[in-house]
Amino acid sequence: MAKAPARKSTASAKENFSNKNSAAPLIGYVTPHVHWDRAWYLPFQQYRYRLIEFVDELLALLEDPDSNYPSFEFDGQTVVLEDYLEIKPENRQRIEKLVKDGKLGVGPWYVLPDEFIVGGEALVRNLQFGYRISEEFGGRCNIGYVPDPFGHVGQLPAILQGVGLDTFLFTRGAGQWVGEAGCVFDWIAADGKTSVLAVKQTPDYPCLMAWGFEIRQLDRKSSPDVNVESAMGRLQRLLDGLENTYNWTAPVVQLGNGSDHTAPQPTLPMLIEKANEHFKGKINLQHARFSDFFDAIKEWKSQRIADGNPLVEFQGELHQGWDRALLSGVYSARLYLKRMNDATMNVLYDRVEPLAALAWNMGGRPRPDALQLAWREVLRNHPHDDICGCSVDATHQDMEIRYRHAREISTMLVEDLREDIQPLFDLHHENPDAVPFLLHNPRPTNWSGTLNLNLVVPKTGGWLERDFAFAVLADGDGLLNATAEITAPSWGLHIHPDRVANVQLPRVKGSIEVSGLEPGWHVAHLLPGLEFPLPPGDAVRCSEGDDSASRWMENSLIRVVFRDDGRWDIIDLSTGRTFVGLGQLEDDEEAGDSYDHSPGGYPVAVGAGKDVGLDERPEPVDRRNTHTVEDSDIIVNLDWSVTNQWSATMHIQIEWSLPTYFEDETQKRSAQQEWVSIEHWVTMRSASPVLEIETIIDNSVEDHRTRIIVPTGVNSKTVTAGGAFEMVERPWFFPHVKEWNQPEVPTKHMHNLVLAEDEEGGLAAFAPGSNEYEAREGEDGGLDLCLTLVRSVGWLSRDGFAWRRNRAGPCFPAPGAQCNGQNMMRWGLMPFEGKWSNSQLTANGDAVHEIAASFASRPTIIAGLPKPQLDASFDPLPNSGKLGTRHQSWILEGAKPKPILVSCKPCENGEGYAMRFFNPTATNWHGSLEDSNGLSTFCSDMLERVTEECKKGDITIPAGGIATYVMR
Repeated sequence: MAKAPARKSTASAKENFSNKNSAAPLIGYVTPHVHWDRAWYLPFQQYRYRLIEFVDELLALLEDPDSNYPSFEFDGQTVVLEDYLEIKPENRQRIEKLVKDGKLGVGPWYVLPDEFIVGGEALVRNLQFGYRISEEFGGRCNIGYVPDPFGHVGQLPAILQGVGLDTFLFTRGAGQWVGEAGCVFDWIAADGKTSVLAVKQTPDYPCLMAWGFEIRQLDRKSSPDVNVESAMGRLQRLLDGLENTYNWTAPVVQLGNGSDHTAPQPTLPMLIEKANEHFKGKINLQHARFSDFFDAIKEWKSQRIADGNPLVEFQGELHQGWDRALLSGVYSARLYLKRMNDATMNVLYDRVEPLAALAWNMGGRPRPDALQLAWREVLRNHPHDDICGCSVDATHQDMEIRYRHAREISTMLVEDLREDIQPLFDLHHENPDAVPFLLHNPRPTNWSGTLNLNLVVPKTGGWLERDFAFAVLADGDGLLNATAEITAPSWGLHIHPDRVANVQLPRVKGSIEVSGLEPGWHVAHLLPGLEFPLPPGDAVRCSEGDDSASRWMENSLIRVVFRDDGRWDIIDLSTGRTFVGLGQLEDDEEAGDSYDHSPGGYPVAVGAGKDVGLDERPEPVDRRNTHTVEDSDIIVNLDWSVTNQWSATMHIQIEWSLPTYFEDETQKRSAQQEWVSIEHWVTMRSASPVLEIETIIDNSVEDHRTRIIVPTGVNSKTVTAGGAFEMVERPWFFPHVKEWNQPEVPTKHMHNLVLAEDEEGGLAAFAPGSNEYEAREGEDGGLDLCLTLVRSVGWLSRDGFAWRRNRAGPCFPAPGAQCNGQNMMRWGLMPFEGKWSNSQLTANGDAVHEIAASFASRPTIIAGLPKPQLDASFDPLPNSGKLGTRHQSWILEGAKPKPILVSCKPCENGEGYAMRFFNPTATNWHGSLEDSNGLSTFCSDMLERVTEECKKGDITIPAGGIATYVMR
């Protein structure tokens, strides 16, 4: 578990970092670079137009023997090389030569992502892409360069080390302790031992951008007309900041000559020479690579260790706004994109990659190129200004196209792979009408829930005579309950290798409730007719009729009582603990921009917010709640949508009259109001401790934030949230330090879940794809968890407001960020006994974090019939395959709770398949991981480079650790 406080060495901070008595001048490593946002305040194609000119000039400068310009760093990302070479492929060899000669630094990333939104596995895939492309050009820059993202996940040290990087260079996310530590420290991952050497850029990555152009900042940087006097003044201010703000005591410092889309300066060598004359004896500048700087810092660190004076150590996230704005509102900007990203990646994680891994293991093709094609589309949406939702509308419209492309490629991959997979199983059934299909649970825990069903069936027999269909598992291991209709024959396209069959066939459409589906592959069958199997546990019971005084449902684990105002209570039947008033809706004004939420009432004149402090934590001017609003402003209706022994679903329809917009001039919400429709579908399942909810808001108003409030009644100083390969414990209250560039905001990021607990137990909220929560003191003195449903805002950036006093980007309208129309959030609630961190299991035998991972995943349904012929007939099923009706490709054995599986995929080199796990608990996990087809298990790094064989499949994943294994 991440721990926020810095772990200091035994010497005092002053002793550790005082270097003022040294006679040697400071060495300044000046690194020319560019930070190339692929899309931001301009969409991609407009930025690429500029990129072509930029790279042309850069290549000419680096190749000119008279330029005295030895090297340049290309922003730590490799996607820009692809973007450029799509237009000018003839220049590839020129770039390769510059990379091999050490004049052009590329990588280690594919794109510079937001780390918190995309999650840990996407960061690994990003670095895999970056490594592969960098190697194609001659080798990557082996520095963990991450300049602009809005903070950094606590497991980044483990991820960087997992791909062979032992350094970290950053700008944003520092707390005040970083300055006290002299901006150089050892950053330690959640396992307590994996670390990287971290350096905070002082003050930031563009510290010497446009050097000599301080007076005429918009002049072309290729101009020889630089102002040497202003350049020396700029460097003096940086030196003053090193001493007065950043407590810099290392004998070397890194200075970046470049910024967002800025061209290289041919005058840089001359300015370095002039500075060395001007500051002789104080600082000596050298044109350098990032690696040159870290070589010197590592040597200094080694000498400190030899002197018994090691660096400060820190374990945890870097997510504070001491000297640079953190911009935490991006976690709720354009939430529809975050949810789209999560859904698209899960198609790859849960559906496509395990299918490809099985096909390879059984002798099929590994298909790495097609998988990389899908991932390339996803990763191109992960640059921080894209996935954060803080760009112009056109940028985000392009993102939707890329996600669609990724899903289209995934669909074709599944169509291709199913032909490899179908012959491996026994798809036969004694009933000639039976239509086979495959179910795959990708998780190492049993799965329960509802899956959509849409499969073609033959135009024969019972499929033409019956109106409904049911489903059965061939091995009887688990239960299915289908609610499905048989449609009349309709036209469809069925893709064959070199043409399509356009034929009319009936379909079975509806849903399947699944209970206790074990890990791995299962053969199932559809049959015409009706059959109602008994539920897996005690039947779900619910109240009858529409008596508003008593609407309830219960299984053997939880009871839910609905209120007339649209809220509900949950009673944990094993402990009697009650959680009351859940699902409350709250709405307040939005006076901020895509980077930051803000209350109104704090007007800031254009340009006046620079360096203005935030004296107090702002509060909303106009906050409204569904349970306290006037009756004339709200209409609530409740009715049962589903009631059977397997499950019950309550449909809650809320019509809420809300202000139409926010008035900047008055800093108040408009008197004009419109009705906003919000619907909940609240579902309870037999034998499940999780209450599942789907909420849809039809957002017809602007400039507001709607949240779902979950009162927990828990008294605690902390909450725990899911993160990138970890569970992160955080305080829910943060002191307001007005001297910071951006004091702590109450909203925080999460991945899949957030929970509040005390010694007896607690309440977990699951919300995959929704990245923002706030924990605060509720009306009863316990903690409320606030989940953001939608945040509507009309600006990319603004000059200033309550939570940020100066712009974070160009002041530009972004009407698409209002998120008008339907916004859907899938979420769940689960009471639990004991503390999750003690690995206590719930009533169904899984730990809280295991259930959260299962809730976020979706099993796959794959058609079992061969594709139809031109006459709408089907070829006979293949002979019974060697895998029978049930198969698990890999077997993970060991004590509960088990580590979380995040991916199972074919190896990048086509030799084996790779699996990645993490252990978020405080206890080492020992067990075995074996392939059911006789392959050996090997430990590997995150680039899938094998290190050693795991004898008999025995593995150990340390507390807080991440582990990658290759089966081959």
